[in-house]
This record gives sequence, structure tokens and C-alpha cells, in this order.
Amino acid sequence: MVKIKNKCIISVLILSLALSGVVAAANSSKSFPTTEPAPVPYTSSVTSTYILPPLGTGFIVGYYINPSVTPLSKINFTELEKSGITDIYVRVSNDNYASVLPDAKKRADAVGIKTHAWVFPGFRYASEVAGMNIGVHLDVETYEMPSYIPEIKAMQEATQGVTFSLCVKPEIWDGNQYYNQIVPLCDYIVPMLYIGDYPHGLSGLKYWAWIYNILYPRKIVAGLQTYQSYQNTTPVSKGTLYSEIRAVQPNTRGVILFRYGLSNFSD
Repeated sequence: MVKIKNKCIISVLILSLALSGVVAAANSSKSFPTTEPAPVPYTSSVTSTYILPPLGTGFIVGYYINPSVTPLSKINFTELEKSGITDIYVRVSNDNYASVLPDAKKRADAVGIKTHAWVFPGFRYASEVAGMNIGVHLDVETYEMPSYIPEIKAMQEATQGVTFSLCVKPEIWDGNQYYNQIVPLCDYIVPMLYIGDYPHGLSGLKYWAWIYNILYPRKIVAGLQTYQSYQNTTPVSKGTLYSEIRAVQPNTRGVILFRYGLSNFSD
């Protein structure tokens, strides 16, 4: 009873903060976008130079892939699996999903990695992707989330039987993202917890993962960046990435690594 009461109190406090965040978002503009601009060409095939530490059974370690920049044929899927990657999120469009996804799934299946189609609003073939037994990961980065809810609902209905997830801006860090409305519509959400681009350090990352998990238990997979910031795509160190993963691990279902401009990880 005490735990339930405390959770309710915290929920009220967080929702109050969220409402104040809407005002802040309305009165300020971001100095950087969080969507991927024209990609920086990768300099080598995609392999990890270190192995992620054991993170526990069922913990997602995802990896974003843009095959228009790095062809699937240049990615060493065996090395991805050895490095600890459990899921890949492959960027596709209405025009190329039918050719890209079967190839990605075949390569990923061969090493035991799960495949998801990474798509943006306007993608029309969610049911076809689900028919391939591939998950759908909808990237919705907006300050107008309510206007996208009908599309999210339609995609949820079209993806029955496979994983449906949402990549979104972080609630309160970046205004009101209406998590309370979108969380019930998907298997999990992926807040873009990019501490190189938001004014939160490692302690803030850990704290907000805890808060999100209180409000939305077992619904959070943390999006982490593998580079310094939007303005500086220098890779973060192995130790830094490990620390971020460990910070969110107790309160998330996993992490997805966003590697804009990077081909591998290094010290």
C-alpha cells in the first residue's frame, strides 16, 4: 500500500513537471535537431572493436543501421553478435523496404539477431513488414505528438504479432511528449537520452531512467548516442558508453545505440 501511494505521489509530481516542460518547449527553440541529417560517410565496414559486458538475459542491445550509407554487405553480422548486439533497427522507406529487409533479416537470423524496420511517419507498409516477421520501429521526433497518434494507432493495429516500438524525444528533457498517451500503443518506447546534446550528465541519465520506469514500468528502452554530440561526431570512449549503459540498465528493458557518422567504436 505504501509503495502504491508513493508511486502515485511521484506520478503527480512528474506530470506537473511535464506540464511545465510544455511551456519551456514553447518558449525556446532547440539549437540542434535530433533527426539524422545528411550522413557522414562511414570509413570502414561496421565492426565493434570491443565486446559489451554481459547485460543479462532478455536485455536488448540494439544497433541502428542506415543501409543507404553502409551497405548491408559491408556489415559483419557475426562481429555484431559477438559484441553483444541482440537487435538491429534498419532504416527503410516506402521505396526500398521490400528489397532491403529480406536481406537484412537473412543476415541477422544467421547469427541470432532480431530485425526491426526503422521507419518514419508516412510509411505505408507496416502490415507487409509484419508479414515478414520483422518488427516495426517508428521514429516520431516532434513537438506535436497528439497529431501523430492516429498514425501510431493505425501502425499498432497493422503490426499485430511482431514488436512495435517508438523512438521519441525525451519527456520533460524536451517538452511534453505525451508518453502517457503513446506508451499503451506500443511494446516499448525509446527516449533519445543523448546526454551530449541535452544538459544532463550521467547522474541525470540514471535518475530519469528511474523516473520513466516508475511511470511506465517495463516500457523503456534507452536510446544512447555513441558520439560526443550533434556538433561533434567523435566517438565516445568505450568506458563512457559502458557507464551510460550501466546507468540505465536497472530501470530499462535495454538500450539502442545510435551511431550517426560512425563506423565502429574505439577508445
